[in-house]
Amino acid sequence: MPTLNEYLGGIFGSITDARVMADARTVQVAEQYAKHDLLRHFAVPRMRIGDIELTIPVAIEGLSELSGYQLDPIGNDEFKRVAARELARSVGYVELPPIPAQHLRTALDQRTDTLVENIRAKNMAEAFSGFAKSIAADLFRIGEEARLHDGKFPGDYKPEYSEERMLELCVGLIRGVVDKPRIDQLAVIAESHRLREQRPEDIVRIRMTVGEDGMEWQTIERDDGTVERKLLPE
Repeated sequence: MPTLNEYLGGIFGSITDARVMADARTVQVAEQYAKHDLLRHFAVPRMRIGDIELTIPVAIEGLSELSGYQLDPIGNDEFKRVAARELARSVGYVELPPIPAQHLRTALDQRTDTLVENIRAKNMAEAFSGFAKSIAADLFRIGEEARLHDGKFPGDYKPEYSEERMLELCVGLIRGVVDKPRIDQLAVIAESHRLREQRPEDIVRIRMTVGEDGMEWQTIERDDGTVERKLLPE
């Protein structure tokens, strides 16, 4: 009985594996072209994945819940979604590119957990201030690593503005923390023969578009002579 994240993750993993196989085949073709007197003058064909539209039918078989402290009344997940959107807007984006956005989500996971703990242990004003300052610093570190705005980031945008926006967000959306259950995992039915046994109204069709975003290694030589390699978006 797979969970929804395991099932969707398996689909995405299979698409990635298909691209890896295609690239490995491209290398083989390139070697053949290099050895041929005429083909060596031709461009080597290489497959690139465009947008893939998927319609995935599943039926919900069960769910599990976890009990834990949540920001009241908005909840941790919704708070992180709103915070990510407002942080992107604070530096001139409607939304960040995929890789920096993922890094920001990771930072928000950590900072929100710390925010909840600090609200319980300290006064809210101190907890809000610590969260705002930390996540603004995370945003600008992520922006510099991803080279957002081609050098304009963070030159024309100041961490203080993002910090101020996060502080306003905390004050406007959070009244405290509360211990309440939340959905942890959704168990789904994905096998075709079992889906045929389900009532039509019990089947959920997930529609999504999957696109490709490549990464490449870049070598950075600093003024002090040290060399650093980073995996950055193409």
